[in-house]
Amino acid sequence: MFLARVTSSTSPWSQTPSSTSRWLTAHLLFVVGRLVPMTLIGAVRRSLGTTLEMALPTACGGCGAPGAPWCELCAEEAGQAAFPGAARRVGPTPRPEGYPPTWAASPYDAAARKALVAFKDGDRRDLVAVLAPMLMDAVVAVLAEDPQLRAVLASGNGPVFVVPVPSSPAAVRRRGDAPLELLTRAAVREVGLSSRELIVCPALRLRRRVADQAGLDHRQRANNVECAMQVRPRWRTSIGGVTCLLVDDVLTTGATLVEAARALRAGGAGHVAAATVAATQRRGIPAGKGSQIRGLRLPS
Repeated sequence: MFLARVTSSTSPWSQTPSSTSRWLTAHLLFVVGRLVPMTLIGAVRRSLGTTLEMALPTACGGCGAPGAPWCELCAEEAGQAAFPGAARRVGPTPRPEGYPPTWAASPYDAAARKALVAFKDGDRRDLVAVLAPMLMDAVVAVLAEDPQLRAVLASGNGPVFVVPVPSSPAAVRRRGDAPLELLTRAAVREVGLSSRELIVCPALRLRRRVADQAGLDHRQRANNVECAMQVRPRWRTSIGGVTCLLVDDVLTTGATLVEAARALRAGGAGHVAAATVAATQRRGIPAGKGSQIRGLRLPS
């Protein structure tokens, strides 16, 4: 028998000691992270955004048409561009060593590309309502199709750590926040599993400067991010042996996911898989058929 969208009712106290300790530590770090005040620049950005939203009419984040944050035409375009059925497993060509199994919801073109660019660099955080369901589809596909993640959730031996790829400190200062982390939290909320099963953990950071990946080929991208990430000190004691789900916005050459997965494994993590909103058609060639499972299905 299979159950759709199962949320475990098992108490953390009834799990194994190592599982209980891991859940408590992760949950405490999650709560503390949520209580840390936002930076001043982020608060100012949001205040200005609210003021402008009241003073100016809303425009579509895809085509700029007035009237709604996301118009019907762009919604239709995004729906038509998405992979048929559901998110599917994707892989870059050439596929770098250490590349984690990865699922994406859509090709990186048309409305999906416009929405991601506007969300990240156009200060259109309201488009999280458009992008979170897409990322949720990819997350659900990983949880349903990756054998190791399925086993962890089915056995109650979670939580799975959902780890957004880190933004550079310069990008956070420029934008006033970390858009990918905001998107990841929104998508995980939509999945509907408890924090005993799935929890967002911003466990990675950049240890050195990296150049903008735009315009670089696959070798240059790999060299640019090689050994550039590491597990944050406060997560090192809780990540050992944990199954992790990496999240990024776009799959291009796979270099960023490879480096993030390497950093997690170096920090002691167990199996690592990945989910992205979109994959480039130039290199993000579908590696398998789209999942037909829209809801998470776990063995009863």
